[in-house]
Parts: sequence; structure tokens; C-alpha cells
Amino acid sequence: MIPEFTQKGHLPKGIHRCSGEEFLARFCEVNNFRTGFLKVITDIFDFAKDRNADYIFIGGSFVRDSDKPSDVDVVIVFKKKEYIPSKGERLLIEGQKADIMFCSEDEPKIVDSFVQLFQSGRYGAEDIGIIQVDLNGVGRNWQIRHLPSEDELTIIQRAYCNRKIIDLNSPKGILVTIHGLLTTASWNSEIMPIFSSQGWTVAPFNYGYQTPEILLQSGNRRKVVDLFREWIFELDQRHPGPISVVAHSFGTYIIGAYLAGFEEQLPVDFETIILTGSILNENYDWDTCKGTKVGRVRNEIAPNDQWVKWMPKPKKWLGLDPLFGQSGVKGFTSESSILSQPTNTIFDHNNVIRRDIINQMWLPYIQANRDSLIREYYRELRAPKADSQQHP
Repeated sequence: MIPEFTQKGHLPKGIHRCSGEEFLARFCEVNNFRTGFLKVITDIFDFAKDRNADYIFIGGSFVRDSDKPSDVDVVIVFKKKEYIPSKGERLLIEGQKADIMFCSEDEPKIVDSFVQLFQSGRYGAEDIGIIQVDLNGVGRNWQIRHLPSEDELTIIQRAYCNRKIIDLNSPKGILVTIHGLLTTASWNSEIMPIFSSQGWTVAPFNYGYQTPEILLQSGNRRKVVDLFREWIFELDQRHPGPISVVAHSFGTYIIGAYLAGFEEQLPVDFETIILTGSILNENYDWDTCKGTKVGRVRNEIAPNDQWVKWMPKPKKWLGLDPLFGQSGVKGFTSESSILSQPTNTIFDHNNVIRRDIINQMWLPYIQANRDSLIREYYRELRAPKADSQQHP
């Protein structure tokens, strides 16, 4: 039984299970606008059933009290990861967006990430219910209505009536990596093949080989941040789309200083930021970045990070930026709904960015947080500036 909406127009908190037929009756067969989604939702169910998926999570405004929902978020949960198609799909239905994502039951942490994202919503609320459409079982056994021919890439890629497929081959987003001191980030050789195989464009920001002396050189620090400011703006102009960041050591200072340099709206905002070996101050206020600068932040806390432990306190060293600190060891003290801070004693300063962490933790986290920032809204606000030749 699908419950009634709350006063806020959401489903009550929790995962509400139903059959495919019950879902169509409740969310598609209610008005002319929603009926326009009926065929494609049915095709998604067929697609999932034919590929042995057990169930589907559905979130977004489509499962809220809205006559004209703006989006539908779908996660198809397969039995095994080898059943997962190589790419997620995005589709446009009567001008409305639908994101199709995949995960599998044998990777429960990834499933949990999607559930958490759907339940928290894009504004950080934590009381949003989601739908689980069961495809198998007594009373919930979905019967396939239409099976695509083999020459169709996926059932989701068929044009139907006024439906138009978009973003089928374009990147899911841009992943920017920012290295630390005494290196130019050989670990990009691990990140790049993993993310590029999943449809991401990886763009390393290389500011050159720098020594620790830059920690005391405010002018040189400013030059690096300005270089990043120019670089990220040009990247955003050439490759418009959601940008996420993996920053290590001094790279965390660069992204932190860039965000702190703008009091309100950024020329370029970020969907997800992952910090490792963070040398940002523990008091850095991530809540002021929520909704306008960053969608989600993950700070990897490593109590055994020997380099971050050596970071001196800014007040005791002339020339040190007050943004400096030991958040990679101690964590951030300010709370925010966009901030998560896992702790791992196995990590030190240099062994975090390895294949197992990238595959099992970072890739699912960034994938699950797609569209966590209301990017379209802020891009509309910036639209007049996009036509000018001025830099931020």
C-alpha cells in the first residue's frame, strides 16, 4: 500500500514497496501530464525485468504531490554487478528529465548510497520517502509488455512520440583532481581509467611541482589559487556540466580557498568534493556552501596521517593562512547536512588514493550524488554572464 503524501507533499519517511501496476496507477494514471510518462515508465520496468533485476527505486519530484513533476530519478537494482549495463542513461520526456542509474545487490554499500541520496533530497531534508517497485514475488510479479529488438541499444534509447533522448554518449560529468606538494599526482593513473570507463571526463589540475615552502609564501599561494580560478572557469566554459573534485593535501587548500573567496554564488559550482589528507582548518564552515557552492562533501579522516599532524597552527607561524589546519586528522567541527566524514586508521597521507578506495567508495559516492546541487537553477542565473568574455 502506497501511503498518502505528508503536508509537505512528500511520501512519509521510509521505503514504500509496491508492484509495478500499483505504481502506474498511483503516479502515472492521474492526469494528462503524468500519463505522458506511462509508456516510458512501463518500458523501464520491462527493461529491468528482462535483465533479471529484482526491484527499482524511484525518487525525485515524480513521487511527490505535484501535477507536473520536474524529474524522475530511477535506480535499477540488479542481482549481480555483471548484469549492469556499461552506462546510465538520461532521457527527456516532454521537456522533463529522467535519470536512469544502476547498481546491484552484491554491492550493498552502493545500494545504500542511492537510498540515502533519494531520502535526503536535494535540499538536505531527511524525511523524504521513496518508492521500491518489486518486480518479482507473489502479487508483484511484473509481466513484460514490450521487449526491444536486439538492434536497439537499450529500451530507454527508443524515441517515442514527443520523447527525445539526450546525453546518451556525453560524459556523466567532469571529475577534477587536484594534487598536493612534492608531486604531480601519479595517482591520476588509477583514477582516470576507473572514472573514464564509467563515462566521466577526468581533468587533472596541475599547478607544478611545489615544495612545502609555499605554506609560508602568501603571494605564491595566491598565484596558485588564481591559476585554479582561471583554469576551472575555462574548463566549465568548454565542457558545461556537473563538476566534482578529488583534492589531496595542498589541493584541499586550493579548493577551500577558492570556495571561501566568494561570499555567495560561485562562477563555477561543484556537485561533489572529496578531500583526502586535508590541511583545511577544522572550523571551515561547509554549511555556508550548501545549495549554492557544493552539493556534497566527503572528508576522509586518517588519524595516522603523519604529514597533516605536522601542520602548524596559523596563529603561531607568520605568513600561514588561517584556512590551514588538521581536518584530515581531526575532522571538521562544524556540522552540515552536506558533509560526511568517515574515519579509517589504515590510511596515512599517501595510501588513500588506491584502486580499492576509488572503486568501492569514491566512484559510488560521486555517482550517487549526481544532481545533488540544483545546477540548472544556478546556471540560469549565470546565463547572461556566459555570453561575455570576462573571467570570474
